[in-house]
Amino acid sequence: MILTALSATVTGVLIGMLYAPNKGAATRDKITKKSQEYSDYIVDKVDDFVDSVSRPLEDMGEEAEQLADKAKSKAKKATADANSKMS
Repeated sequence: MILTALSATVTGVLIGMLYAPNKGAATRDKITKKSQEYSDYIVDKVDDFVDSVSRPLEDMGEEAEQLADKAKSKAKKATADANSKMS
């Protein structure tokens, strides 16, 4: 939805500049500049989104490792307890 709105805005700006009363070179320069600005904006937003998704996943991975370590520790202790009782 955001991407659609952004695309519509970019299209409107570009069409508006094409009909602007400037020389061709000036209009092309404006289009190039605005295109670069929008491109940078989109890249920043995508990076923000990726960061917001990847951070929780990284945290979940760390928690899973900690749980696995605890489970291994408890399994070793249970094995040692069982072995000591059998002796």
